[in-house]
Amino acid sequence: MKVLKHHGEALGPRIISVPTRSRGVLTTLTPGRNVLEELTEKLREMGTDSGYVELFSGSYNPVDYCIPAGADSERAMSFSEPRTVARAELVYGAVTVGLRDSKPYIHSHCLWIDETQQLLGGHLWPETVSGDPAPRAAIYGIYGARWTSADDPETRMPVFTPSIDERDPMLNQTDATGYLETVVARIRPNEELTAAIETVCRENGFTSAVLRGGLGSLVGGTFYDRVNGGVKHVDGPGTEVISITGGVTLVDGHYETTISCTLVDRHGVVHAGELVPGENAVAVTFELVIQKIS
Repeated sequence: MKVLKHHGEALGPRIISVPTRSRGVLTTLTPGRNVLEELTEKLREMGTDSGYVELFSGSYNPVDYCIPAGADSERAMSFSEPRTVARAELVYGAVTVGLRDSKPYIHSHCLWIDETQQLLGGHLWPETVSGDPAPRAAIYGIYGARWTSADDPETRMPVFTPSIDERDPMLNQTDATGYLETVVARIRPNEELTAAIETVCRENGFTSAVLRGGLGSLVGGTFYDRVNGGVKHVDGPGTEVISITGGVTLVDGHYETTISCTLVDRHGVVHAGELVPGENAVAVTFELVIQKIS
Protein backbone atom coordinates (compact mmCIF):
# COMPACT_ATOMS: atom_id res chain seq x y z
CA MET A 1 0.00 0.00 0.00
CA LYS A 2 1.37 3.41 -0.98
CA VAL A 3 1.55 6.13 1.68
CA LEU A 4 2.26 9.85 1.57
CA LYS A 5 5.05 11.51 3.56
CA HIS A 6 3.82 14.86 4.88
CA HIS A 7 6.00 17.75 6.05
CA GLY A 8 4.36 18.05 9.46
CA GLU A 9 4.52 15.75 12.46
CA ALA A 10 2.08 12.83 12.48
CA LEU A 11 -0.52 13.54 15.14
CA GLY A 12 -2.92 11.34 17.07
CA PRO A 13 -5.40 9.90 17.41
CA ARG A 14 -5.38 8.70 13.80
CA ILE A 15 -9.12 8.03 13.81
CA ILE A 16 -11.45 10.55 15.47
CA SER A 17 -15.05 9.35 15.69
CA VAL A 18 -18.08 10.83 17.42
CA PRO A 19 -21.43 9.06 17.85
CA THR A 20 -24.35 11.28 16.96
CA ARG A 21 -27.89 11.26 15.64
CA SER A 22 -28.96 12.53 12.27
CA ARG A 23 -32.21 13.61 10.68
CA GLY A 24 -32.77 14.32 7.01
CA VAL A 25 -34.94 16.32 4.65
CA LEU A 26 -35.22 16.11 0.88
CA THR A 27 -35.45 19.41 -0.94
CA THR A 28 -34.64 21.23 -4.17
CA LEU A 29 -32.16 24.09 -4.03
CA THR A 30 -32.98 27.50 -5.47
CA PRO A 31 -31.78 28.52 -8.96
CA GLY A 32 -29.31 31.40 -8.77
CA ARG A 33 -28.47 30.94 -5.09
CA ASN A 34 -25.02 30.28 -3.68
CA VAL A 35 -24.81 26.61 -2.66
CA LEU A 36 -22.88 27.26 0.59
CA GLU A 37 -25.34 29.91 1.75
CA GLU A 38 -28.44 27.86 1.01
CA LEU A 39 -27.20 24.64 2.60
CA THR A 40 -26.17 26.38 5.82
CA GLU A 41 -29.52 28.18 5.90
CA LYS A 42 -31.40 24.89 5.54
CA LEU A 43 -29.39 23.34 8.39
CA ARG A 44 -30.11 26.32 10.66
CA GLU A 45 -33.81 25.75 9.99
CA MET A 46 -33.24 22.15 11.17
CA GLY A 47 -31.69 23.40 14.41
CA THR A 48 -28.02 22.68 13.76
CA ASP A 49 -24.92 24.15 12.11
CA SER A 50 -23.36 20.84 11.07
CA GLY A 51 -24.36 18.04 8.76
CA TYR A 52 -23.78 16.19 5.55
CA VAL A 53 -25.48 16.50 2.18
CA GLU A 54 -25.91 14.33 -0.89
CA LEU A 55 -26.62 16.28 -4.09
CA PHE A 56 -27.99 14.84 -7.32
CA SER A 57 -29.48 15.94 -10.66
CA GLY A 58 -29.99 19.59 -11.55
CA SER A 59 -27.18 21.92 -12.57
CA TYR A 60 -24.56 24.44 -11.49
CA ASN A 61 -24.19 27.80 -13.20
CA PRO A 62 -21.25 28.29 -12.85
CA VAL A 63 -19.18 25.64 -11.05
CA ASP A 64 -15.85 26.81 -9.60
CA TYR A 65 -13.51 23.98 -8.69
CA CYS A 66 -10.01 22.52 -8.55
CA ILE A 67 -8.48 19.06 -8.92
CA PRO A 68 -5.59 17.42 -7.04
CA ALA A 69 -2.02 18.24 -7.99
CA GLY A 70 1.48 17.14 -7.04
CA ALA A 71 3.65 18.26 -4.17
CA ASP A 72 4.74 21.86 -3.65
CA SER A 73 7.29 23.42 -1.29
CA GLU A 74 4.92 23.25 1.68
CA ARG A 75 2.74 20.19 1.09
CA ALA A 76 3.01 16.60 -0.09
CA MET A 77 -0.17 17.08 -2.13
CA SER A 78 -1.61 20.30 -3.49
CA PHE A 79 -4.40 21.57 -5.73
CA SER A 80 -4.62 22.92 -9.25
CA GLU A 81 -5.34 26.53 -10.01
CA PRO A 82 -9.06 27.37 -9.77
CA ARG A 83 -11.11 26.31 -12.78
CA THR A 84 -14.57 27.38 -13.93
CA VAL A 85 -17.22 25.63 -15.99
CA ALA A 86 -19.94 28.03 -17.12
CA ARG A 87 -22.70 25.45 -16.87
CA ALA A 88 -22.59 21.89 -15.56
CA GLU A 89 -25.13 19.07 -15.33
CA LEU A 90 -24.73 17.63 -11.83
CA VAL A 91 -24.43 13.86 -11.49
CA TYR A 92 -23.66 13.58 -7.78
CA GLY A 93 -22.12 15.59 -4.99
CA ALA A 94 -21.12 15.05 -1.36
CA VAL A 95 -20.90 17.92 1.11
CA THR A 96 -19.71 18.24 4.70
CA VAL A 97 -21.14 21.33 6.40
CA GLY A 98 -19.79 22.88 9.59
CA LEU A 99 -17.93 25.89 10.93
CA ARG A 100 -14.56 27.54 10.33
CA ASP A 101 -13.58 30.54 12.46
CA SER A 102 -17.16 30.40 13.83
CA LYS A 103 -18.58 30.98 10.34
CA PRO A 104 -20.42 28.53 8.03
CA TYR A 105 -18.07 26.45 5.90
CA ILE A 106 -18.38 23.52 3.50
CA HIS A 107 -16.18 20.84 1.98
CA SER A 108 -17.68 19.50 -1.24
CA HIS A 109 -16.61 17.13 -4.02
CA CYS A 110 -18.88 16.72 -7.04
CA LEU A 111 -19.23 14.89 -10.34
CA TRP A 112 -20.77 16.63 -13.35
CA ILE A 113 -21.06 16.73 -17.15
CA ASP A 114 -19.91 19.87 -18.94
CA GLU A 115 -21.20 21.48 -22.14
CA THR A 116 -19.06 19.16 -24.29
CA GLN A 117 -20.57 16.09 -22.54
CA GLN A 118 -17.29 15.37 -20.75
CA LEU A 119 -17.52 13.77 -17.30
CA LEU A 120 -15.60 15.89 -14.79
CA GLY A 121 -15.16 16.06 -11.05
CA GLY A 122 -13.37 17.99 -8.38
CA HIS A 123 -13.32 20.04 -5.20
CA LEU A 124 -15.91 22.82 -5.28
CA TRP A 125 -15.10 26.38 -4.27
CA PRO A 126 -17.64 28.41 -2.24
CA GLU A 127 -18.51 30.62 -5.23
CA THR A 128 -20.51 27.80 -6.91
CA VAL A 129 -24.12 28.73 -7.71
CA SER A 130 -27.15 26.52 -8.40
CA GLY A 131 -28.37 26.56 -11.99
CA ASP A 132 -31.84 26.06 -13.42
CA PRO A 133 -32.94 23.39 -12.76
CA ALA A 134 -31.26 23.45 -9.37
CA PRO A 135 -29.83 20.36 -7.67
CA ARG A 136 -31.90 18.10 -5.45
CA ALA A 137 -30.43 17.77 -1.97
CA ALA A 138 -30.74 15.16 0.77
CA ILE A 139 -29.70 17.27 3.77
CA TYR A 140 -28.89 15.54 7.06
CA GLY A 141 -28.37 17.55 10.22
CA ILE A 142 -26.25 15.99 12.97
CA TYR A 143 -27.17 16.43 16.64
CA GLY A 144 -24.85 16.02 19.59
CA ALA A 145 -21.81 16.52 17.36
CA ARG A 146 -20.26 19.30 15.30
CA TRP A 147 -17.89 19.59 12.34
CA THR A 148 -15.18 22.25 12.72
CA SER A 149 -12.60 23.13 10.05
CA ALA A 150 -9.06 24.25 10.91
CA ASP A 151 -5.61 24.16 9.33
CA ASP A 152 -3.92 20.82 9.98
CA PRO A 153 -0.23 21.10 11.01
CA GLU A 154 0.55 17.62 9.67
CA THR A 155 -0.67 18.16 6.10
CA ARG A 156 -0.83 21.98 6.08
CA MET A 157 -4.32 21.74 4.64
CA PRO A 158 -7.72 22.82 5.98
CA VAL A 159 -9.59 19.80 7.39
CA PHE A 160 -12.86 19.12 9.20
CA THR A 161 -12.75 17.38 12.58
CA PRO A 162 -15.83 16.16 14.49
CA SER A 163 -16.34 16.86 18.18
CA ILE A 164 -19.05 16.40 20.78
CA ASP A 165 -21.46 19.34 20.89
CA GLU A 166 -22.24 19.66 24.60
CA ARG A 167 -24.82 22.38 23.95
CA ASP A 168 -27.07 20.20 21.83
CA PRO A 169 -30.21 19.12 23.75
CA MET A 170 -30.30 15.90 21.71
CA LEU A 171 -27.03 14.77 23.30
CA ASN A 172 -28.67 13.20 26.36
CA GLN A 173 -32.18 12.54 25.08
CA THR A 174 -33.37 8.95 25.24
CA ASP A 175 -36.24 9.41 22.78
CA ALA A 176 -34.63 9.38 19.33
CA THR A 177 -37.80 8.88 17.30
CA GLY A 178 -37.22 10.10 13.75
CA TYR A 179 -33.44 10.20 14.15
CA LEU A 180 -30.83 7.85 12.70
CA GLU A 181 -28.03 6.38 14.80
CA THR A 182 -24.93 7.75 13.10
CA VAL A 183 -21.19 8.12 13.60
CA VAL A 184 -19.15 10.91 12.03
CA ALA A 185 -15.39 10.46 11.81
CA ARG A 186 -12.18 11.99 10.54
CA ILE A 187 -9.47 9.67 9.25
CA ARG A 188 -5.92 11.04 9.28
CA PRO A 189 -3.27 10.45 6.58
CA ASN A 190 -1.95 6.99 5.69
CA GLU A 191 -4.67 5.08 7.55
CA GLU A 192 -6.14 2.40 5.29
CA LEU A 193 -9.73 3.39 4.48
CA THR A 194 -11.51 0.03 4.75
CA ALA A 195 -9.70 -0.84 7.98
CA ALA A 196 -10.57 2.58 9.43
CA ILE A 197 -14.25 2.15 8.59
CA GLU A 198 -14.29 -1.25 10.28
CA THR A 199 -12.53 0.20 13.34
CA VAL A 200 -15.19 2.91 13.66
CA CYS A 201 -17.96 0.31 13.37
CA ARG A 202 -16.31 -1.94 15.95
CA GLU A 203 -15.76 0.88 18.45
CA ASN A 204 -19.39 1.93 18.16
CA GLY A 205 -20.93 -1.53 18.25
CA PHE A 206 -22.29 -1.46 14.69
CA THR A 207 -22.92 -4.93 13.27
CA SER A 208 -24.57 -3.63 10.08
CA ALA A 209 -24.04 -0.17 8.64
CA VAL A 210 -24.06 1.89 5.46
CA LEU A 211 -21.69 4.62 4.27
CA ARG A 212 -23.26 7.99 3.51
CA GLY A 213 -21.94 11.19 2.00
CA GLY A 214 -18.26 10.54 2.74
CA LEU A 215 -15.51 12.46 0.96
CA GLY A 216 -11.78 13.00 1.21
CA SER A 217 -8.59 11.97 -0.55
CA LEU A 218 -6.62 8.79 -1.18
CA VAL A 219 -3.01 8.07 -2.09
CA GLY A 220 -3.93 7.23 -5.68
CA GLY A 221 -6.43 4.38 -5.65
CA THR A 222 -6.64 0.62 -6.07
CA PHE A 223 -9.81 -0.91 -7.55
CA TYR A 224 -10.87 -4.42 -8.43
CA ASP A 225 -10.97 -5.05 -12.18
CA ARG A 226 -14.15 -7.11 -12.32
CA VAL A 227 -14.07 -7.37 -16.13
CA ASN A 228 -10.51 -8.56 -16.78
CA GLY A 229 -9.61 -9.88 -13.36
CA GLY A 230 -6.94 -8.56 -11.04
CA VAL A 231 -6.77 -4.95 -9.93
CA LYS A 232 -6.32 -1.51 -11.49
CA HIS A 233 -4.28 1.33 -10.02
CA VAL A 234 -4.69 5.11 -10.15
CA ASP A 235 -1.51 7.11 -9.63
CA GLY A 236 -1.06 9.81 -7.00
CA PRO A 237 0.30 11.46 -5.09
CA GLY A 238 -3.32 12.11 -4.22
CA THR A 239 -6.80 11.72 -5.65
CA GLU A 240 -10.00 13.49 -4.61
CA VAL A 241 -12.77 11.08 -3.64
CA ILE A 242 -16.11 12.37 -4.88
CA SER A 243 -18.15 9.68 -3.20
CA ILE A 244 -18.08 6.37 -1.42
CA THR A 245 -21.10 4.13 -1.02
CA GLY A 246 -21.19 0.72 0.53
CA GLY A 247 -21.99 -1.47 3.47
CA VAL A 248 -20.38 -3.11 6.48
CA THR A 249 -21.68 -6.34 8.02
CA LEU A 250 -20.33 -8.36 10.93
CA VAL A 251 -20.20 -12.06 9.97
CA ASP A 252 -18.82 -14.69 12.37
CA GLY A 253 -16.85 -12.08 14.27
CA HIS A 254 -15.31 -10.44 11.19
CA TYR A 255 -16.47 -7.50 9.11
CA GLU A 256 -17.35 -7.88 5.46
CA THR A 257 -17.02 -4.47 3.84
CA THR A 258 -17.75 -3.43 0.27
CA ILE A 259 -17.00 0.11 -0.91
CA SER A 260 -17.81 1.59 -4.31
CA CYS A 261 -15.81 4.75 -4.96
CA THR A 262 -15.70 7.56 -7.51
CA LEU A 263 -12.59 9.77 -7.60
CA VAL A 264 -10.71 12.23 -9.79
CA ASP A 265 -6.95 12.16 -10.36
CA ARG A 266 -4.39 14.94 -10.94
CA HIS A 267 -5.02 14.76 -14.70
CA GLY A 268 -8.73 15.47 -14.25
CA VAL A 269 -9.70 11.90 -15.20
CA VAL A 270 -12.61 10.34 -13.29
CA HIS A 271 -12.23 6.73 -12.07
CA ALA A 272 -14.79 4.49 -10.38
CA GLY A 273 -15.15 0.98 -9.05
CA GLU A 274 -14.93 -1.22 -5.97
CA LEU A 275 -11.99 -0.48 -3.68
CA VAL A 276 -9.60 -3.30 -2.79
CA PRO A 277 -9.52 -3.66 1.02
CA GLY A 278 -6.12 -3.03 2.58
CA GLU A 279 -4.77 -1.09 -0.41
CA ASN A 280 -6.13 2.46 -0.11
CA ALA A 281 -4.42 4.87 2.27
CA VAL A 282 -5.93 8.24 3.11
CA ALA A 283 -3.85 11.05 1.58
CA VAL A 284 -4.84 14.17 3.56
CA THR A 285 -8.12 13.47 5.34
CA PHE A 286 -11.34 11.52 5.03
CA GLU A 287 -14.71 12.60 6.40
CA LEU A 288 -16.82 9.55 7.13
CA VAL A 289 -20.53 9.27 7.84
CA ILE A 290 -21.65 5.81 8.93
CA GLN A 291 -25.30 5.00 9.66
CA LYS A 292 -26.43 1.98 11.62
CA ILE A 293 -29.05 -0.20 9.96
CA SER A 294 -30.88 -3.31 11.15
